Amino acid sequence: MLTVIHLNGPINSGKSSVGRALADLLPGAVFIDGDDHDSPDDAPLCTTIQVALRRIETRIAEATGDYLIVAYPLDQAHYDQVRVASERRGARLLVLTLAPPLEVALSDRGARRLTPGERERIIEMYEHGYQARAFSNAVLNTAGLTPEQSAQQAAEVVLSIR
Repeated sequence: MLTVIHLNGPINSGKSSVGRALADLLPGAVFIDGDDHDSPDDAPLCTTIQVALRRIETRIAEATGDYLIVAYPLDQAHYDQVRVASERRGARLLVLTLAPPLEVALSDRGARRLTPGERERIIEMYEHGYQARAFSNAVLNTAGLTPEQSAQQAAEVVLSIR
């Protein structure tokens, strides 16, 4: 049975880096970055989100292997969309929320240099609760950890939930 592991969290919480490292740890895992979609760079945010979610739904429907790891922030409505796509596929859905403290998310981490716009969006995402979603199976603080260390924690959580 396919397990969809959705890495949720605000911008700069480590979703993509942890997702790639987690895919290396779990046998039969495939990673997709929700930000890698065909929406034009100048498209409105709501359009970009819907294009990304349609791509995620398609990947869930077509996934082979044991694990599909998805990195993309979720609000309640978008979680419901991913949940329905997973149910339609007969897949188990686990949501792991990556939640470093706000001051960590606002800092330049690794090779990433945040733009002023990204910093504004991070603050907005924390105000809207992206770091503490009720639908999360687990919330992981990624502050002070390498992506590999965070992925190890995530793998332990995934393997412990039956």
